Amino acid sequence: MTEQPPETRVDAAARYKEIIGLARKAAEDLRAWEQAREQQLHGEIAAAEQNVHAAAEAEQAMAERARRWWSMARDNVARLSWLDVGEEPTPVASARGDQASRYADDIRPAYHELTQAVLKLGWRARK
Repeated sequence: MTEQPPETRVDAAARYKEIIGLARKAAEDLRAWEQAREQQLHGEIAAAEQNVHAAAEAEQAMAERARRWWSMARDNVARLSWLDVGEEPTPVASARGDQASRYADDIRPAYHELTQAVLKLGWRARK
């Protein structure tokens, strides 16, 4: 086996150290990126959890509001013996949350129409 000249060994050792240094830097950069991404994801998860909590509260408030309107409507027609009110309406799974205020706004005029219709009935129809 022939021995390599000394300058070739120095060049190889220097190149090896350079490669090891680049690998170490790449590993540190990757670790820093992963830590930053972890913090970003934790922030996004926390924000999403807050959004879910707010949506659940809004859904509960809307359901309570709908129950109050239903109760008022049921009480309004309670004197009509010939009208079967039926069961309380249940939430519709396909309803869009971003349309909730529009849905709620549609309830008031419908309730007032019902009230006016009941008031227009003669006293005999109300028994």
